[in-house]
Amino acid sequence: MDEAKTEVKAFNKSQLTEKQREDLMFVEKRIGLLQESRQMHHGVNLDTLYTDADKNYVPHRIGGKGKRVIVEDELKGWRGNIVELGSSDWQSDISQSNPFIKIQTALAILIDQNPSGVFTASSKKYENTTVLMKQLYERSWEFAKSKAQLKLFVFNLAKYGWAIARTYPLRITRKVKVLKEYNLEKPEDSEYDEKEIIEYNDIFRENLDARNAWIDDMAKPNNSFSMRDWVWRKVYPMDAFKEEFGKYDRAKFVQAGGNTEETVNIRGVKTEKKTEDLVEVLFYENRLRDLYMVVANGVPVIIEPLPIADARGLKKLSCWQTYWNLRHTESPYGIGIYEAIRYDQALLDRIRNMTIDQLTLSIYKMFFYQGTQALTETGDIVIKPGIGKQVLDPKNVNWLQIPGPGREAWEGLQVFKQDLDEASGITDPLMGVVTGKTAFELAQAKESALKRLKTPLDNVLDALNTEGYITVSLIQLLYSIPETYKVSEPALIEAYLKEVEGDPDLWQRDEDGSFEAKLYPEFPLNLDKDEKGNLLETKDTRFFRVRPKFLPWEGIINIKSQSLLTPSKQIDKALDLEMYNVLIPLLVQPPEIYGKVAKAIVKLYDKDPKDILPDMWTEDQQANQPLFVSQEQLMQEQQVQPPGAKPAGTSPLQAANPQSLIGKITSRLSAPFRKI
Repeated sequence: MDEAKTEVKAFNKSQLTEKQREDLMFVEKRIGLLQESRQMHHGVNLDTLYTDADKNYVPHRIGGKGKRVIVEDELKGWRGNIVELGSSDWQSDISQSNPFIKIQTALAILIDQNPSGVFTASSKKYENTTVLMKQLYERSWEFAKSKAQLKLFVFNLAKYGWAIARTYPLRITRKVKVLKEYNLEKPEDSEYDEKEIIEYNDIFRENLDARNAWIDDMAKPNNSFSMRDWVWRKVYPMDAFKEEFGKYDRAKFVQAGGNTEETVNIRGVKTEKKTEDLVEVLFYENRLRDLYMVVANGVPVIIEPLPIADARGLKKLSCWQTYWNLRHTESPYGIGIYEAIRYDQALLDRIRNMTIDQLTLSIYKMFFYQGTQALTETGDIVIKPGIGKQVLDPKNVNWLQIPGPGREAWEGLQVFKQDLDEASGITDPLMGVVTGKTAFELAQAKESALKRLKTPLDNVLDALNTEGYITVSLIQLLYSIPETYKVSEPALIEAYLKEVEGDPDLWQRDEDGSFEAKLYPEFPLNLDKDEKGNLLETKDTRFFRVRPKFLPWEGIINIKSQSLLTPSKQIDKALDLEMYNVLIPLLVQPPEIYGKVAKAIVKLYDKDPKDILPDMWTEDQQANQPLFVSQEQLMQEQQVQPPGAKPAGTSPLQAANPQSLIGKITSRLSAPFRKI
C-alpha cells in the first residue's frame, strides 16, 4: 500500500498578521454583501433575470398548457367558440428568435473596429508625448486582439443590461524543450535543453461573465468615482490553479473539491455540486483600502496593495463597466434588450403559436363519423388535426369547420412585432430590411434608427474612456521597466554605445564597473523625432524604442463613436460633401482669421483637421496677429478685386501653396464622392 501521498496541511488564520486577518474578515463579509445585493435589486432578482436571459436568448420550446383556437360546427351548435387545446404534441410550441436577432444586430452595429479617440494633454508639458500615448494605446488594442473581448462585452451588455471587463498586465511563460542534438539512429535518445519562453507579456483585456462579477452596491451609474470595490469569480482545475498561483506561499494550503456552483459566496453556502478537481477563486479589489486579495477555497493566497496607479500615484481598479439602458438613478445595473422585450416576446409567441395551430387545423381538418363510442367521461372532445372521432349523432361524416387565421390575426402579429421593435430599439432599417426606398433614403432611415442606440453607445464610450485611463497607467508602468543585459566585451560595449548614440537612458555602469545595456520596449509606430528630440507623427511606420522620458502624460481621453460603428458609406459620402461645401467658401480667406473657424467646422464632422486642412491652416498663428483687419487690408492680402473688376485669376494664397485647401479638398472629390 502506497503511503507516500503528501497530505495538504489545513490553512490556519493564525499564520496571518493581525492586519491580514482584519482584511480577510472584511473581505469575507464584503463579498457576501455584494453577492446578496443583487438577489433583490430595486425589486428584481438580477441573478434570476440573467439565467432567464441565457435560456430565452435562442429559439426554444415554451412548454405549458392553456392554448386555444376558435372552432365552429353548426351541426353541433358550435359557432365561433373558443376550444381549449391542452398540450398535444402537434401544437406549435416555439419561441421565436427575436432576442437572438436583436442582440446580434445591436452587436454588429455597435462594434466593427478597435476604438480610437482624441487624446488632449492637460498642460503644455505633456503635448510632446500625446501622440506617443495615443499610438501606444491603439497599438495595445491591435496587439492583444482586444476587439474580440469588446464584442463579448457589448454582447453581455445587450443581453443582460450590464457588462464588466478588466484591463491588466498579463505575462504567460511556457517551459519548452529545444532540440540540442538529434540522434539519427535513435531519435528517442536525442538531446534537448529545457528553456522558458515568454508566450505573452503585455497589456490584456478580458470580458468577464456578468453572472460571476459583482460591483459596489452603492456605485452610481456613469460615476466611476462612486465605485469603491468589486469582486469576480473563476473556477480553475487544480493543475491550472497551481500553474498560475503556485509561486505564492499560501497556495500550498489550497485543497480541491470546494464549492463550484455558478454563484456562491465566500461564507460557505451549502450546495450539492462538488467537484474534487476544481478550485473556486474569488478576486477582490478595493480602491479606498488599497487592497487586492485572491481567496481560493477559503485560503487568502494573495493579500497585496492594488497594482495599478496613475502618474500621480492614485490607485485604480482594473475594471470598466456600464449599463445598456438606465434601470434606476441609483443603480449601476441596467436594463438590456432581453428584459425590455421579454413580455412582448411572450405575447407574440402566444399569438403566433395560436395562429399556427389554427392554420394547421384549418388545413388538416378533424372529422366526425357514425359510431357507438361515447364522449369522454367529462363530455369533452379532444381536438387533433386529421383525426376521426366516433359520435352518437349519425350524420355520416362531418368535418370540423375551423376557419383559417383571419386578417386580424396577421395584423395583430405585425402590431405585436412593432411593439417588440420599439421596446428593443432594433427596427427593420437597422436589420437591413429593404422597404423599397433608394439606397440613400435607406441610409437616412438607418441613421434615424440609430438614435435609439445612442444611449447604449454613449455608455460604451464612457466605459472605454475609463478603460483608456487604465491603459495609460499600465503603459507608464510596464513600458518604463527595461530588460537588462550585462555586457563584458569592450568591443560590444563600444558598438552598443555607438548604436544608441550614448543615450544615458539605455545603459549604466554598476559600482563594480560592469556594463548593463537597458533595452526598453520597441514598437512599430508612426513616429519620428525632430532635431530637438520632439516627437512627430508621420505617415511612415518605423520602429520606435520607448524611453521613460517619453511616458509621463496626463490629459483627457475621448473615444469617438465613429471608431467603433460599422461605417455607412452612403452617409459618409453625404457628410463629407456637406463639410466640403461649407469649407470651400473659406478658401480665399486668410487662415489667420478663418483658421479657427475651419478647424471648428472639421471637428463638428468628427474629423481631424490635420487630415483635411493644409498645414498652414492647422498651425498656431502668431500671437501678434491683429484680431480685426480693415476691408482694404483684407482685399490686399487676398488679392480680391473691388466690385465691378474682372477676376484676376488664381489668388496668391493658392499660387504660393500648391497644397492649398482648395487643392486638398477638390482632390478628395473623386467620382465616389461626387456620386451619391
